[in-house]
Amino acid sequence: MKKIVSLFICFFIAGCIYAQSAEVITKILKSEQVSYGEVCYLSAVRQNLISEDATYSEAVEVLYDKGQLPVQVEVNEPAYLINLSYIYSRIWPDISGSLMYKLTKGSPRYTFKLFKAEGILGDKADPYDKISGFEALSILTSCMIAYGSDEECMSMDIE
Repeated sequence: MKKIVSLFICFFIAGCIYAQSAEVITKILKSEQVSYGEVCYLSAVRQNLISEDATYSEAVEVLYDKGQLPVQVEVNEPAYLINLSYIYSRIWPDISGSLMYKLTKGSPRYTFKLFKAEGILGDKADPYDKISGFEALSILTSCMIAYGSDEECMSMDIE
């Protein structure tokens, strides 16, 4: 039963991330610790800043140039949850949050706190947790449901 539920979640996540390469998504799902390159790739492809066949290095560079990365990061370095939250929040620039979130223009600290308050992250989540690829995709899906349009996650293009 657990395998069936996991399989359903994987298909749902893959369908929600538009038409990204199945190989890349599969690789990310299998990662024990998601890297900054993988997180940046998901964000950049979702925003149509890069093509699906771009490299993780290109994704990191594009997001850093656009000011969507709080600091310059190494592509293969494991991503911390606080920065993953910040990177994902840049996908939807019109997120309304707390007063401090607005005053700091969505700083990583207050983005992390917002995601916890809205239930996207668990209560016991630590800003410096390193998470798996499956967890990173689950968080992205939760963000799409919370901040995206109704059509964003409710329609799947199955060919």
